[in-house]
Amino acid sequence: MPPHRRFRCAYSSYPTFSSPMKKSPKKRRSEMTEEEKREADLQTTLRKAKSTAKREWENSLPLPWKGPHDFKWPTGTLGMYKSDAKRSYGLTEREIMTLPYESIEMSSKTFFSHADVKELSIKKYSDFDILMPDRMTTVGRPIGMDIRLFRKIDHNPPVS
Repeated sequence: MPPHRRFRCAYSSYPTFSSPMKKSPKKRRSEMTEEEKREADLQTTLRKAKSTAKREWENSLPLPWKGPHDFKWPTGTLGMYKSDAKRSYGLTEREIMTLPYESIEMSSKTFFSHADVKELSIKKYSDFDILMPDRMTTVGRPIGMDIRLFRKIDHNPPVS
C-alpha cells in the first residue's frame, strides 16, 4: 500500500509534517486562604440560590399565549413593542410570549400592553427574588432609558 501523503500547496513555506509542540511547565495551583475559601463557598451558595430561583420562575410560567389571531387591544391601551418590552424590563422571549399581544396586519411586529409587561416584570423580580439587570434601578424602572410607549388608536373608525 502506498504511503499516505498530505496535500500541500506548492508555494507553502510550512513543513509537511509539523513537529510536536513542546509543553510548557504547568503553574502550581495557588493555595486559597481560609477567608478566600469562605468567600468562594458563599459565592457558590449564591449562584445555586440564583439558579434555583430562576428555575422556579421558569417552571411557574404558563404556556405561550394562544389567543385569537385577530385579537385587538381596546382603543387607548398603552402599548409597547416586544423588543422594547424585553430590553426595558429584562424579560426573555419565553416570558414575554406568555402575555396577550396584538399583531399588526402585514407586519411581523407585535405589541403588548404596558401594564401587563410591567406586572410580569414585578412578579419576576419581586416574587422570585431574581437579581435585576444592571440597567434597572427598581422593579419596572430602567436606568437612563426612555421607554418607548404608544397609545393604541383606531385606524378604521366606524362610519355613521
